[in-house]
Amino acid sequence: MAAAMKQQIAAIAAVALIVFAFAGDARAGRWEWGCAGASADTRVVFNRRQLVMLPPEKRLGKIQDLIFIGKLAKDFNADQHYNAADENGGLAATIAFTRGEDAKQKITLTEKSSKTIFNHTAMVCGRDEDKTITRKVYRLEQNGKPARDITMQCMEYMLTTRGGRPCISRP
Repeated sequence: MAAAMKQQIAAIAAVALIVFAFAGDARAGRWEWGCAGASADTRVVFNRRQLVMLPPEKRLGKIQDLIFIGKLAKDFNADQHYNAADENGGLAATIAFTRGEDAKQKITLTEKSSKTIFNHTAMVCGRDEDKTITRKVYRLEQNGKPARDITMQCMEYMLTTRGGRPCISRP
């Protein structure tokens, strides 16, 4: 009887492992944010994961697309890329990025001003969707270089859980 019970527990554990192994990506909600802007000699793009510095002639695309890119450095073939110090900080007044483990190679963005230029709230299949686009001026400080101001277009996107609501879409 004990052997049969052990076999049953092992079978249940195996089924559970198989289910978890083949389970897809399930997000309860989604929060993405980021900015794109240019100064005289460089373009700066960042999202919640990375910041990249690109040549001024590089085409970026729309901010609505940039915030959803998982690895900006890979998609833009960027040599200068930095990782976010806090992926869950949002568009805070001060945002820091570091290059690898070297804390000396750091970029800090300090917000000087902000203006909302677009805000949209909708219900998407029982989930709240919020999109806010702002124009922000940041003070960009990079080790070894003089601080400078950069004007950026930023977007924050949030899609909440259904919370038991039925699948109804409303504009």
